[in-house]
Amino acid sequence: MYEENISLVVEEGHSAYEWAKRQSDAVSAFGHIGTHIDCYEAEPEKADYEVEAVTINCTEKMPSVNDFDSLDISGKAIILFTGNSEKNEYGTPEYASRNTALQSDVLDVLLLNSPLFIVIDSYGIGAHGDEHIGFDKRCESKGCFVIENVNLSFALTASLRKLRISFDKSSKSTGKRCQVTAICSK
Repeated sequence: MYEENISLVVEEGHSAYEWAKRQSDAVSAFGHIGTHIDCYEAEPEKADYEVEAVTINCTEKMPSVNDFDSLDISGKAIILFTGNSEKNEYGTPEYASRNTALQSDVLDVLLLNSPLFIVIDSYGIGAHGDEHIGFDKRCESKGCFVIENVNLSFALTASLRKLRISFDKSSKSTGKRCQVTAICSK
């Protein structure tokens, strides 16, 4: 087994960092850039997790209802590998315009399977704006939390078996920066 940090850290000078700095609620804005876990109405019980991971290849299309029929993801992290972070630089128009939204009925079926985390290598599982926040809140109401903007590659997902996730529960932002480490087989 080997480990690899898959967190996307945004530093001063990056366009997303500069955007967050200009916001009236900079604390919240900084929480929503780079790799973070959205916690609008609830948050995970613990600050540190190590969970099994199941990856779905979404490079050609986002999953349909049938893609979750036989998956054992209860209490695990479901990773939606879209290829967005591998192909497009974070913060660019290309990254932001890639459609990585789930359909509402697909999210319902996914949540019936009780994952602990939904992890995506893109800006989220819903379209920008109200749908994005609404999908995150639906997940939270089912004890599932969305982690956005992780650095994934096709090669890494082939051997990824577990994730180690840590975040700062004391953060006042609805987006809490987090550290995500992939634990992979050799």
